[in-house]
Amino acid sequence: MAAGDLVQKGISVVVGFNGITFGTWIMEDSGEAPEADITEIKGAQAAVVTKLIANPRAVYNVKGIILAADLTTARAALIGGTVSINSVSCMITSLKLTYGTEAARCEMSAVKEASMTYT
Repeated sequence: MAAGDLVQKGISVVVGFNGITFGTWIMEDSGEAPEADITEIKGAQAAVVTKLIANPRAVYNVKGIILAADLTTARAALIGGTVSINSVSCMITSLKLTYGTEAARCEMSAVKEASMTYT
């Protein structure tokens, strides 16, 4: 075993990014969340009698260190542009570039609605 390799003992837990990847970034953090729009319908006594669930979607968040070759691409990215996260084509909803003495980092959020296809 190489120095620094993770060794897990005890209860098995998910370690790492669980397959969520983005390009050639050195990943620091990632996540995904199912979302939908929910509208409550209330009856005469103001109690909720039904709910309408629409626009199911997956929201992805990735954060990582940008390699020098990726900086130009990250700067050119636009809100509404298409990216592939975890082999899923999504629309960029937010993008933040930060620069420090150690590294340039990028944080991106993207959405994949069940009803949409991005190319």
